[in-house]
Amino acid sequence: MVVSQYNSKFSNRLNGSFYWFKRVLLTRIKEKMREFMLTDFDLKLVGITEQDNVFFVGEEYFVTRIKTDKTHEVFLRISSPFMDMILEKGLGESEEPFVPENMTELEATILTKLNDFIYKGISQFFVKSEDIVEEENTNQVHLTLIAKSESGFLGKYIISVPISLIPEIKPITTRQHFDLGSFADYTVPVKIITGKSQITLYDVRHIDVGDIVVLENSNIKAMSVSLNGQTRKFMINPETSIIMGVDNDEGENMENNNNSGKTMWDVIPVDITAEFEKVTITLGELKQISEGVIVDVGSLYENKIMLKVENKPVASGELVIINDKYAVRVDEVYADIEPESPTQNAPAPAGQQAQPAPAQKASDEQAPQAANGEEFNYDDFDIEDEDI
Repeated sequence: MVVSQYNSKFSNRLNGSFYWFKRVLLTRIKEKMREFMLTDFDLKLVGITEQDNVFFVGEEYFVTRIKTDKTHEVFLRISSPFMDMILEKGLGESEEPFVPENMTELEATILTKLNDFIYKGISQFFVKSEDIVEEENTNQVHLTLIAKSESGFLGKYIISVPISLIPEIKPITTRQHFDLGSFADYTVPVKIITGKSQITLYDVRHIDVGDIVVLENSNIKAMSVSLNGQTRKFMINPETSIIMGVDNDEGENMENNNNSGKTMWDVIPVDITAEFEKVTITLGELKQISEGVIVDVGSLYENKIMLKVENKPVASGELVIINDKYAVRVDEVYADIEPESPTQNAPAPAGQQAQPAPAQKASDEQAPQAANGEEFNYDDFDIEDEDI
């Protein structure tokens, strides 16, 4: 945008009203140009000046003068390159190069009617003659538009309007503040994680109904929320109703079991995580979590809590508090897979016919399926050298 340094009321408020010229006036000029020519021109507003216009210099113009009343006139100027572009679109490409001095009556009529049509399209935005308040400033405002052809050629279209015809323009706010508060009740699905612990694959395989799995990496005053891969810890008030006492025999560390009979595979450590079934919370609650406010999660305890290894459910149960840690009292197991016997499916000795495999047990004796339809597969874990 180019603005002259002329000190006037109009110039002083021009920066704030520029977007009115660009969004309102320029949009209407494009619409009327398209309607008249039945084609689009790439028009851009590049200058708004008062008094002298540097864009006038160096080119010939076809000028249409329109009297709006006894004392005010509007001028619409088409530069020579833009004249060529308009006439080529309207009459087709000429064999001879366009020369303004050799303009035909038909060409002049087309350009005049175009300017009249553009003016009628934008005149509704100007102050009416009877409403004009005469001021000392009798200057004009010059709107300079650049038109670009398909070949990249540039032409100018300049509209000069008396400042007294320009309405009092209130600055358009270019940036609005977005109020997140209006979306406070919108809900999103999240995962609530209570804690995790590290146990061996042998322990995972031998989880049974009634077992209590203590989450060594947990804090009864905090949980974590996970959304789209982002996890944030939030503070809570501990729920006293889930605190339970433990007999000496309960909650015995599984790793204290006799290691006899265990394979190298059995002692591989894995992380087991406890998380509630996916719940929905409001954006208002999520905002509280982000701000560090203590969150009431009392209703969460009615949801099933899952024990997962490698994001696969292996068991579910009830969340309890043992001393200062969370724990899960198991009431359902999703995977209980026995390793294959070393001799199972071994090839039959030479000369003997392979015996058919024994029939499977009844369905009530088969390993339950994971809640998501995936069976917990012992073979999903690769043995790395550092685990041996």
